[in-house]
Amino acid sequence: MSSVYANYSREDLIREIERLEAKGSSVTDEKAYRNRILNNAIALRKTFSDVLSLLMKSGQKDVIDQSLLIVLKFFDVDRVYIGNYEDDKPTFDFTHEVTGQGVISMREDLLVGMPKKDFPWWIKTINDRKDIVIDDVTRMPEEAIAEQKILMLQEVKSLLVIPIFFEGDINGFIGLDSVKKRRNWSALDVENLRMLTDIISIAIEREMAQGMMEHSMKQVLRSEAKFQIIFDKLPWGVELYDEKGILLDINNADLEIFGTTREEAIGLNAFENPNIPDWANVKLKNGEDVEFLLKYNFKKVAEKGYYSSTVTDQIKHLRVKGVVLKDTQGQQLGFFYIVFDDTESYHKTEEIQYNLTKLKAAVDTGESVIWEYDIATDSLSVDFSLNDDVENSLFLTYLKQDRFGCMADFIETLHPDDQYKVYNRQFKRLLTGEIDKYVSVYRRIFDGKVYWLNSNVRAYRYTEDGKPSKIISYTSNITDQREIELELLKVKEADKLKSAFLANMSHEIRTPLNAIVGFSDLVAEADDPEEQATYLDIIHKNNDLLLNLIGDILDFSKIESGMLKYNIEDVSIRDLCTEVYMGGTLKVKPGVKLLYDRNSPQVIVRTDPQRITQVVTNFLNNAIKFTEEGSITIYYETAEDTLKVSVKDTGIGISEENRPRVFERFIKINDFHQGTGLGLTISKTIIEYLGGTIGVDSVKGEGSTFWFTLPLHYKGINA
Repeated sequence: MSSVYANYSREDLIREIERLEAKGSSVTDEKAYRNRILNNAIALRKTFSDVLSLLMKSGQKDVIDQSLLIVLKFFDVDRVYIGNYEDDKPTFDFTHEVTGQGVISMREDLLVGMPKKDFPWWIKTINDRKDIVIDDVTRMPEEAIAEQKILMLQEVKSLLVIPIFFEGDINGFIGLDSVKKRRNWSALDVENLRMLTDIISIAIEREMAQGMMEHSMKQVLRSEAKFQIIFDKLPWGVELYDEKGILLDINNADLEIFGTTREEAIGLNAFENPNIPDWANVKLKNGEDVEFLLKYNFKKVAEKGYYSSTVTDQIKHLRVKGVVLKDTQGQQLGFFYIVFDDTESYHKTEEIQYNLTKLKAAVDTGESVIWEYDIATDSLSVDFSLNDDVENSLFLTYLKQDRFGCMADFIETLHPDDQYKVYNRQFKRLLTGEIDKYVSVYRRIFDGKVYWLNSNVRAYRYTEDGKPSKIISYTSNITDQREIELELLKVKEADKLKSAFLANMSHEIRTPLNAIVGFSDLVAEADDPEEQATYLDIIHKNNDLLLNLIGDILDFSKIESGMLKYNIEDVSIRDLCTEVYMGGTLKVKPGVKLLYDRNSPQVIVRTDPQRITQVVTNFLNNAIKFTEEGSITIYYETAEDTLKVSVKDTGIGISEENRPRVFERFIKINDFHQGTGLGLTISKTIIEYLGGTIGVDSVKGEGSTFWFTLPLHYKGINA
């Protein structure tokens, strides 16, 4: 099956991509994609069938307007119209128009004899064989100011217009107006309108052809049908017969359905087809339309020698519609068949029925039950006749104890988090007749144990007021399955995190490594000592960055595997901060002051000095990285039995939406600075392991304060 986008122009594809992005959808979502195309195909197929049936009835009054009403309903718009003009005439008219309920037609008053020169953009776009796709009339191109005024006068919010061709030349256009709401037209909308326009143009051509020449009966039949155009467009079979049932023409889709060639098919008599029921032949001969489902047996075709087919020993399931063609005097000219191949749909339905049978057979296995609720008597009952092994199931045994006699008993056992969903949003709507069925996954609590259940609930036996008198449910205990699913979700999430970690780690390592390699080559080529010193300084900085990154990765690996060691002892926080301060004085950028009161009060905390130094150093390194001017301050304070250490800077700050993410792995909060790497993630793990908390206070553009707290007398780990 080819893609629905295969025949789209570049503009169509761009428009479709923009529409999908605006909705937040993904074209790679296979299930959603297939559902959308299937639903469109079903609706479009019915619309084609209705329009074709209408157009093939010669003598039908207002056939074009009736066809436009079908188009109006299909696209759910408020106005459909056809404009007509000729190259040698200075004006154009809206020759046909239909409107929805509450929308006023302006064709008679406003849209007749309109000068082309007053609408240059519209006419030029159509003459250039381009579509006019306007999602919002208030945002039309500047050159379309004249067209915009008249559209706004008609209160049009969105419109879609495509050219109409006659013998390869443009002679007008067909348009859709949305008055009551704005529409985001998709490429599928454009393609659907093109296909429908190709068919409606048949009637337009017929109007133009009337009075110009007379044809023989079969020539009129061929001209009216314009099957060559239809054959090139329709994905369904079409067969054209004369009044005697002789096949005059057939399209490629029909040839593919029946596995034959045009040479084999032309001239066959439909009334001799061994698969067509006699009653259908009788009705067609009597001038009556027919519609039926057909089990088409190719073996019968081969045995009778009706025609040669590449399809052998196979049965196809077809939906066939036969439409009789008559002239204005009611004389039968012939008929045509529209053939829909529903074989795939039939087999899918068969498969569903087969699976349903297997499901019914599965009721007597596993922990599944059927329960019934009688609304009039408010009584619940469970049918265990299909369950042979109730005694070996704790779940089924509990249900069989007949503890749930009414709806109140059922509601009482629902998990508190599921009560509103199951009863108010689902069961009550079933009771009122608002819905006739639902499927629900929920929890019930029996003797303190939580059970996950899956219920398919349906209304049964409706009363005169449209409300059900009984409700039946097929319920399965899926507790084990649910627990496995939750575990699998955790495993998948862990795999995603690992993959993201590896990808980011690779990028973070390559960045300093590329700088080291690149500037090493430049050092070898540079003759100026000052230039060499600059390159060496860059190399040393990236060496330090790479070493710190590798150290962080090793620490993170130890943390993940539970192998990171902690050595708890009494630590002077003043000495520890002094040491970090001294190391940081050599790293700060020009124009930035590093501040720390070396005479701060002495505070002794029981913790791991190496890990706390690692955290404070990481805070300081991040402050240096993101601060171009101002100051960086290291300070600490105590409150009751808690120590709080902070590093405050006047750097770029962190936006409110990014603050909760700064302690995640390799987070970038600014496109012009390197990410935070693993340091803050490791710091968070260390502080929480040592019994403390960690956080950040920040205002974007003003600076940040990273802090952590620790208990002064931590006793969680033996020294």
